[in-house]
Amino acid sequence: MNIENRPNTKPVSTWGLDPLFWTPAKLFVGDLHAALPSDSASVFFIGTHVVRTVQAVGIVVSVDTRSPKLTVYNGKHYSKLDDGTGVIPCAQFVAPDEVAAMCQPFDLGSTVSVEGRLSTFRDVRQVVIRSIKHIDPNQEVLGWLERLALRQFLQSSIEPQI
Repeated sequence: MNIENRPNTKPVSTWGLDPLFWTPAKLFVGDLHAALPSDSASVFFIGTHVVRTVQAVGIVVSVDTRSPKLTVYNGKHYSKLDDGTGVIPCAQFVAPDEVAAMCQPFDLGSTVSVEGRLSTFRDVRQVVIRSIKHIDPNQEVLGWLERLALRQFLQSSIEPQI
């Protein structure tokens, strides 16, 4: 990642003033792995910006098939997403009675858009899915352009170190 990540000293009371705090940040998977964790388990820093939720697009490269219901067991849906910059595990938690309505089976090679909370579980960065949907491969390319535009914004808004 070209954005210089360093420990952030923003006070917690100003996190809500950051525009990326309230909206899902459209980031590459490589950027998600490079994000620095904060003292709060659900907040990460990208440059000088505070990020809680993220959106990533990519191809499903792994699906957990330990369950007879394809990818869902004990209310958890696991898969891995690859966007060309890295691979990140994704987990979706649903109530057992909502399994059929909430979790669609995704075939390997499906192009999807994942939105959710960035977290670390057992020292592995993951996305806890809030929504996941099939997208057209052309939308994936459009997503790359959106991510490049956000990366350029993040690079231009880094506060200089004195």
